[in-house]
Formats: sequence, C-alpha cells, structure tokens
Amino acid sequence: MQIRFSPESVQDLKRLHDFLAQHDPEVARTTVLNLKAAINRFAEMPHIGHPLEEIEGVREFVFGRYIVRYHVKEEVVYILRFWHSKESR
Repeated sequence: MQIRFSPESVQDLKRLHDFLAQHDPEVARTTVLNLKAAINRFAEMPHIGHPLEEIEGVREFVFGRYIVRYHVKEEVVYILRFWHSKESR
C-alpha cells in the first residue's frame, strides 16, 4: 500500500513541529519522525485504526498523545489530519 498525505495533514505536521520547536527543537524533530514511522505501519496494517461512526470511510488511530485520521481506498492510505489530543477538533 502507498501512503499519501493531504495538504491539510502536511500543514498539521508543520504546525505541530513549529509549536514544539519553540520549546525544544529536538523534541519537535523526534515527535514528527515518530509520527511518520507510526503512519508508515499503515502500509502493512491499513485497518489498525478504528472506524469513525460519524464520518463514513474514515478511520482514527491514536499514537501516544496524537490522533491521526485517515482513509483507505484500494491500495492507498490517505492521511487526512493530525492533532494533539488536548486540541479541540
């Protein structure tokens, strides 16, 4: 399976990195790398996250304090959004 990031998810990662980098650049770098590594696992286990009842076809995966929403279609996992669990979405 391929992994594709939506423009919004790329902006979410950048926003997350920039926020963390204000306090600790190394933590920012490590957090983003760890999130990307977790997402790469979707290529092998695309249905690891739980399906959302309120949004058909969208799954959610919690990685530590971060939430990833994604959609699986054919041979592609589309990463839709990221956010910290303390953020209101």
